[in-house]
Amino acid sequence: MVGGFALCVSCGATATACHLWGHRIKGKFEHFNSITRVIDFKWLDDLLKGKTTNLLVVLSGRVASATNFNCKDDGPLGVVFDDTVQVGYETKLEDDGLINRSVNFLLQRKEAPWYLEDSTGRVKVVRAHDALGFDNTLKVYVETSLGEFFESLLSPEEGSKVLYGQALNIGTSMTVVGEAVKDKAGNLMIQESKEQSLMMFSGEKSFDKMVGNMKSNSEFYIFYSKIFGTVAVAVAVVYGVDFVRKVVLPFVWKKKDLGNNNRSENDNSDSED
Repeated sequence: MVGGFALCVSCGATATACHLWGHRIKGKFEHFNSITRVIDFKWLDDLLKGKTTNLLVVLSGRVASATNFNCKDDGPLGVVFDDTVQVGYETKLEDDGLINRSVNFLLQRKEAPWYLEDSTGRVKVVRAHDALGFDNTLKVYVETSLGEFFESLLSPEEGSKVLYGQALNIGTSMTVVGEAVKDKAGNLMIQESKEQSLMMFSGEKSFDKMVGNMKSNSEFYIFYSKIFGTVAVAVAVVYGVDFVRKVVLPFVWKKKDLGNNNRSENDNSDSED
C-alpha cells in the first residue's frame, strides 16, 4: 500500500514537472515563432511604415565595414572587432641592485563601425557586443592552454604575449533578433527592445534550428507529462480499489453486522417483555 502511494506521488510529481516545463518551452517557442522574419533588408522600410514602435524582427546578413583593420590570422578581408587577453613580463633593476620582476595582464578590445548587409541594403546593429550569443559569432585565433600559461609564468620571457584572442571577421554570416528602428538620418538599425533581448546567432539557420528544437522539446515534455499522469491515475485507481476492498468494506460490513446484532437483541428483549 505504501509503495503504491509512493509510486502514485512520484508519477504525479513527474507529470506536473514535465507539464510545467513543456508549456514554459512552448511559450518561448510561440514567442520566437511569432517574430517577423525579414528576407530582404529593403522590406524593413515597409514594415516600419505600418508599425512605428516595437517591431521585433529576425534577419540574416553578412558583416561589412568601411573601416576594418587587421589582426593575427584575420583572413583576407580583415576584422571589425578584436578581443585579446595579453600578459606582459617586465624586469627592472633597482638602484640598490635588486631585480624587480612583474607580470601584468591586459584586456584589450578594438572595434570598428560595422553593419550587416545583403543584396538589398544594410542595417546597423546597436551595441552588438552586448547581445546574447555575440561571442558565438567570433572566431578564436589564439587560445593558450592552462599548462602553457603556467609554463610561461615559470619561465617568463621579456615582452608581452597574447593568451587569448577572438575576432569578428568581415563577411561573417549571422542572424540578429531585435527591434527594428530608424535613426534621425533615416538609417535602419536593430536594437534591444523592452520585451526582447538583442540576440545574435552564427549563420543563417541557427535561429530556425533553435526554434525547431524548442518545439520538439515542448512536445516531448508535454507528451511524457500525459504518460506519467496516466500512470499516476491508474496506480491511484488500482490501489484505491484495493484500499476500499480491504479496509473500507470490511469496516462497513462489521459495522452493519454489529447493527444487526444489536437490533436482534432488542427484538428478543421486546418479545420477552
